[in-house]
Parts: sequence; structure tokens; C-alpha cells
Amino acid sequence: MFERFIDSLKTALTNSLPGEKAQLLMGSGIRMKELRFMPMNDSTKKSGVMILLYPYQDSIFSALILRTKSKSKHSGQVALPGGKYEITDEDLIQTALRETNEEIGVDGKTIHVIGQLTPLYIPPSNFVVFPSVGYTESKPSFVPDRREVSEIIEYNLSELLKEENVKTKEFNVRDEATFVAPYFDINSYVVWGATAMILSEFKEILKKIDNSPLKGMEYLL
Repeated sequence: MFERFIDSLKTALTNSLPGEKAQLLMGSGIRMKELRFMPMNDSTKKSGVMILLYPYQDSIFSALILRTKSKSKHSGQVALPGGKYEITDEDLIQTALRETNEEIGVDGKTIHVIGQLTPLYIPPSNFVVFPSVGYTESKPSFVPDRREVSEIIEYNLSELLKEENVKTKEFNVRDEATFVAPYFDINSYVVWGATAMILSEFKEILKKIDNSPLKGMEYLL
């Protein structure tokens, strides 16, 4: 089951991606304005993140991280493992692999990268994020970096397909006025912002895989 799913997903990732339209399904009004009026510039930095898939409990799982509280813009938020591109990285896929190893202890040599999603620009931090999709052949033994990761959130990928898990709430960040934005309710964690936008595109790809073992499971679990 897992092998068939990975083969189908790999094929889907080589086709035309849903892109910005799918990302914006989980974008707030303020994010849409930022993307319109704050374009990338010469000082824009790059980062790589990883959507890591693995077989577990006769299904397909993935992992998010809850960042520790700090002074950073994304303190205490749920995110994909990943981080800033370093000059020693061969490319943005290598960035995602290195950061996944550093943050959650999964050796990049055990991760098979099968494709990438549409890059996403994040105006407040002036970063453009390059999401990679990869898998391990079995459930990893996670080891979080406690300086950066408060918790590793493992979840059944079918949770992403449950429409009832798409909700809205009021947010207040960066001392701005309160605004309403959509989010994914994943295992009672609020997944919003750039992470939700990346997962929104991934969700649209999953929905198009005809023989996906996830289809129908979102109603059973």
C-alpha cells in the first residue's frame, strides 16, 4: 500500500502543480495583501522545509514540529521541519534534509526525496520557502533538538483530507490588529500561516491521486 502510494505521489509531483491558487485557500486576507504589495527583493533569503512521510499503523503518517518559544517571528508555532539555506548546502533539497536531521534527528540519508512543491514567499520574514516531499521506509526514531523544537507532532495524513479539520479563528501577531484566518486542526494543534499554505497545496495533490489508500480513510478514522 505505502509503496503504491509513493509511486503515485511521485508521478503527481512531476505534473503541473496546483501552485499559488491552492496555497491561498489557506491564506488570510492580510497574507494576500502582503503578497500583492510586498514582492521578493534582492535581500530575500531562502529556506527549505520537508514534508516527511512514513508508513505506520497500516497507514501513512507525517510529522510537524512545535517550535519553542523565543523572540523569533515564528516562535511557538507549528511548522514543517526546515530552516535557512546555508552556503555549504548543495541546493534547497539539501537544506531541507540537513535541517530535518538537525531538528528532529532523522538522518537525511534515510529520506528518499520524490519531489518539490511550489515555493512560497513569506513577506514578514522576507524568506522564500522551498518545500520538499520525501519518505522513509519505516517510522523514524525522532530525536528533537530541544533548543528549537518543543514537540514533534505525528499525524495520520488522512487528517489533512478531512474537510471538518479546516477551521477559522482570530489571530493577533506582530502587534497588528486582530484578523481572521483559516487553519488546519491537526490533532488539536493549530496549523496556520505559511505551513498551512504549503500543506494546502499538498492536500490538493493528494486529492488527485486516484488509487491513494487515503481516499475514504478520512471518514473512517
